[in-house]
Amino acid sequence: MNWLRSFGNGRVLFRLLTAFTLGTAVALGLYACKNSTDGDGVVAIGLTDTPGDFLTYTVDVTSLTLTKADNTTVVQTLPQRTRVDFARSVDLTEFVTAVTIPAGTYVSATLNLDYTNADIQVDDGTGTPVAVPLANIHDSQNNNPATTLSMIVKLDNARQLVIAPLRPSLLDLDFNLAASNFVDMSGINPVVTVNPLLVADVNPDAPKPHRIRGPLDTVDMQAGSFTLILRPFNLLQGDHGRVAFLTGNSTTFEIDQTSFQGSAGLAALAAKSQLPQITATVAVGTLDLTTRRFTATEVLAGSSVPFGTNDALTGNVISRSSSTTFVVKGAELVRSNGTLIFRDTVTVTVASGTTKVIKQGTLGTFATGDISVGQRVTVLGTLTNTTVGSTTMDASSGLVRLLVTQLNGHANGVPASNLIMTLDRIDGRPVGLFNFAGTGTAPGTDADPNFYQVAAGTLSLAGIGNGTPLKVRGFVRPFGQATATDDFNAITLIDVTNAPATLVVGWPALEAAPFNNPTTSGMTVNLTNAGLLHDIFRGGVDTQLSLSDAPIVNAANPARGLFVIGDNGTVQVYTRLSTYQAALQVKLAVGRKARSFVASGGTYFDATKTLTSSLMATALQ
Repeated sequence: MNWLRSFGNGRVLFRLLTAFTLGTAVALGLYACKNSTDGDGVVAIGLTDTPGDFLTYTVDVTSLTLTKADNTTVVQTLPQRTRVDFARSVDLTEFVTAVTIPAGTYVSATLNLDYTNADIQVDDGTGTPVAVPLANIHDSQNNNPATTLSMIVKLDNARQLVIAPLRPSLLDLDFNLAASNFVDMSGINPVVTVNPLLVADVNPDAPKPHRIRGPLDTVDMQAGSFTLILRPFNLLQGDHGRVAFLTGNSTTFEIDQTSFQGSAGLAALAAKSQLPQITATVAVGTLDLTTRRFTATEVLAGSSVPFGTNDALTGNVISRSSSTTFVVKGAELVRSNGTLIFRDTVTVTVASGTTKVIKQGTLGTFATGDISVGQRVTVLGTLTNTTVGSTTMDASSGLVRLLVTQLNGHANGVPASNLIMTLDRIDGRPVGLFNFAGTGTAPGTDADPNFYQVAAGTLSLAGIGNGTPLKVRGFVRPFGQATATDDFNAITLIDVTNAPATLVVGWPALEAAPFNNPTTSGMTVNLTNAGLLHDIFRGGVDTQLSLSDAPIVNAANPARGLFVIGDNGTVQVYTRLSTYQAALQVKLAVGRKARSFVASGGTYFDATKTLTSSLMATALQ
């Protein structure tokens, strides 16, 4: 059977971050939309993901409940049905609600998903999407078409979720798409078999950046802060609670398609309508784990946000045929009515002088000529044709926002202050999808993905040599301005040789003996009968292991980690490696078999084939 290899450019995770606060919530930057009593607390819940071989994985989240230790109290924390695409590469947490919950000790969480209207499309290996028919999305427990599925995660007794006055807590839930789904490409249409695996971590050490969307509530110039009403993802109505942000001198603002920074941006935001009038706003920021306060790094408001006034798409430019048109690949489209659709390609029309162009996080003047092949963009405009294969958008009176773009590949030369790369992917898409014709200043100077010229500026190139795996972020040179030494301007450059690594192994035929040689530090993974998936991923760079390899996975801290067993939709979390190993041994001894294994969070050493991991998750069947 031909199984699609997951993790084509990195770990596929749906991440659900739940922040719980109690007591004087305003001081913590989180507070509910209704008053709470001393015995209640405020819960803020968010969603996030990272890129992978599912080009879209859109389903409805119908509920998220938390259960107390007495098993009699079940708290619903999601106020309304929410449609989510788990495969979008956002690399941040989206808050979805802030609700009041009773104080107490919570021992489990249940996430319910509805697949009856799912939109799942997989990469056929060349970057081309293949839609999965609804009848081919199967529940692993009965092999019938999936309708509604529940994921239950039980917290370790040593690290349960305690909600008490003035005692803030965080609960981090990861829905691992690669470990939860097998994709069979051997037939006419792909078949996806779902066996959900959810991982929970109480009080995580390093939560991701957060994104909050919704109407502007208030602005406090003296405190340097503002407050939003939560309307997550693409919801146009509702009140899911409130979140306050601090701002600083480095906070960037885009208000009504004009860029600001620091206090000037906050003043421009204060000039916008506040409740009861509506000013759509999106804020991205970081959470201080000690104070539980958010600091905004980037703010969009007014006509810079679609929310009922424009259609919006986000993707990468794969070709440009003229000064007025270009093609975007892998486009996530948000309609002005709030609906979400995915289109593999969209042809966009722009006009010099009437299409506004802005560069993310940058003050300055930009034009349509700055839009080049490879560049990641968000476009606000009007969809003029939604037909699959011929979708078009008119942005001649709209906005194009140039976003930070990520390159993955290997160095093949380091002359002077620039870098030559062999590109593998651009924002997760295979480089073979991109047509670089016309990017150069003259014939023969078009960008060459095999010798891609990266201007490093003042970034250090120390230690980088031929073959070094790299992750580079920055902006593509304007169209028609690529030179023999400059195709891309880097703002960050990372050697991923020692970057946090993820090991992913799949056994499509199931494995009765997935691990060998258990020690007090870890265990050896048995790859002998693995399918196509037995890979190490570092910063989006894929290293496939041989079936004869015997990778060793050691716990970074055997006494305090995340060790997870998923068995037909129910997940048990352990915090001690020894307890995890014993539980695995018991389950395997009674006939359960391993379907997949994921380990992540540490360094992989190629010479010894050893991974130091803070997370291990095994899916059994």
